[in-house]
This record gives sequence, structure tokens and C-alpha cells, in this order.
Amino acid sequence: MNSDEIISVVADIGNLYTRAGFTGDDFPRWSTFSKCTETMQFGDEALGYGNGQVLDILQPFNPDLYENLLKKMFEKLGNLLLANNFQTKHDLQKVVEILFESVEIPNFFTIRNAALSTFSAGRSTALILDIGAYSTTASAVHDGYTLLKTQIQAPIGGEILNDPFRQFVVGEYNQFKKTCLARDIKQGLLTYEQIDSTQQYELPDGKFVSMQQAQLSEIADKLFNSNDNFKGIQHMLLDIINNSVNDIKQQLCSTVISTGGSSNIPGFLNKLQTTLSALAPPMCKVKLVMYPSNQNRYHSVFIGGSILASLSSFQSLWVAKNEYQESGRFSIIERKCPN
Repeated sequence: MNSDEIISVVADIGNLYTRAGFTGDDFPRWSTFSKCTETMQFGDEALGYGNGQVLDILQPFNPDLYENLLKKMFEKLGNLLLANNFQTKHDLQKVVEILFESVEIPNFFTIRNAALSTFSAGRSTALILDIGAYSTTASAVHDGYTLLKTQIQAPIGGEILNDPFRQFVVGEYNQFKKTCLARDIKQGLLTYEQIDSTQQYELPDGKFVSMQQAQLSEIADKLFNSNDNFKGIQHMLLDIINNSVNDIKQQLCSTVISTGGSSNIPGFLNKLQTTLSALAPPMCKVKLVMYPSNQNRYHSVFIGGSILASLSSFQSLWVAKNEYQESGRFSIIERKCPN
């Protein structure tokens, strides 16, 4: 059976959400939390799981939980293009082993998130800011390849903005549910735009949370303010620009792509444009790439994977199970998936 006769799946398994769908889909068909319980309830099933422990699949990487998730999602499907979110080569090796030897998929390919986000915007070269749940990554992509030597990661992400809103969550909720409610309040209130009136959010019990502009600005600016462990997202991007070869500096500055849920906070893109423009070299004009909708920005990694795996020229890039078995296992992944 060749790859054209098998269902191909694209998956982005992140620290907070897992998104999956078929090749050619505009948006993921399945999106849920990358969490589970001791009894292997995954995602949304784990949300209301009493007071028991809710486990992280990737914080730190847990191969047993990851294997259970993969089996639940892909056991009866075919080819898999998996976004490469892994912190170490060892973690990726373990996942490839699970996919070919336990889940038994016929064909596999993996590629860095930054490259997929670039493809989702119809570009091959871009400066990518990916604000994840627990970390933020800045990357330069050139001709479809992520330049790993210039990549910068910081241990701060959109979830840190939830913390100030936890004080408003009262009642008999487990920690997972409390975090979800705090996230909902953040998404309902937080803005970088100037507002004249008090912002309000209605809680499930009918009470209201009210916050002033100054309070919201202090919370939102955590992504831009520097401290001992974090220099601010604009400085992460600036470091990549400065560390890139002169031939691509202007191209990177003029193709800045910000992804992740926090990129959709009202006014965020304008603030990023302003702060980065003030720091960029004089010869570089900063321009952010606009997506058709917030959903495109939110699901950019999946969309890029869906586009890539749909190309006729891509079909020869799949790593087949027999290639994996005959070529020293992981070495074939390093050759065919260099990114």
C-alpha cells in the first residue's frame, strides 16, 4: 500500500492542547487538552475528574502517557505528520519508536513548529514568535528550514498570565478546573488596548469580576517586561535578527509571525509591532504578517502541516516503517527529517 492509499493525519501535540486532523483540512478536527488522569482519561474527560491528580504528558516528557494518547488517537489511521515540539533528541527518538513499534503506523514525518507556522502564512522565510502555554520560542526560518543555532526559548508562556485571575475562582473545583476558569477570565478581560471603562467578566455563579486598565496592563506586560529569567519577547526577536546573517535580516524583519493563543489578545500585535520597531536596526523595517482570522493564528502549526502533507512533492519524504527498520532505526529520521 502506498502513501496515496492511506489516510494521512497531521498532529500538533503541545504542552496544553493537542490538535489533529486530516491532510488538507483547513482546521483541526479534534482539539483537546494534552492532559490525562491515572485511569487514562484524556483531555476534556480529565476536566471534571474529582480531586484526583491530572497528569502532564509533556511536562516533563512522559513516554507511557504519550504512548497511550497516540494509541487512542492514531491506532486505526495511517500516515502521521507530527509537529516536533520535543526538547531533546532522546524524547523524539522514544516517540518514533512508539509510533513504529507500538502504534504501528506505516509512514511518518516530523518537522519543527516554526517551519509549519511559516508555511501556514504562505511563506518560506520568516521570523517566528511562538507563545506557548509554558514557554515562548523565537525562531528564524529560512527557505523552509528552522535555523536551530539562532533559536531562543524562554520558560514563560501564556499560562503565567492566568495567575492573577486565580483569586477570583472560588468553590469546589479541582486544580485543573480552577486553572481552566482562571484562563477563561483572562481571555475575557485581558487587553493591550486602551479602555476608558472598567472591564467586567461574569463568573459561573453569576458574580462579576471587575478590573481597571492599569491592573490589566500590569498583567499583560509580563510578556514584554524583562526580569532575571526573561528579557521580554521583543528582545528575543531582536537577538535573532542581530545574530542572523546580513543577507536575510531584512527578510526576517519584514515577515514577523506571532502564533499561540496569547497573540490573539486584543492590541497585542500592535504593541509587538511598536516595541520591536523601536529596537530593530535602522535598515530593517518591521512588518507583522496578518492572518485571515484568530483561528488561523491559533492553529498555525496544524494548518502548515496540513498544507505541507497535501503537496504532491512531499509524498516522497515520508519515512516508511520498513525504512525505519532497515536503516538503523532513528538514523533515517535524522536524514529525511533534518529540521
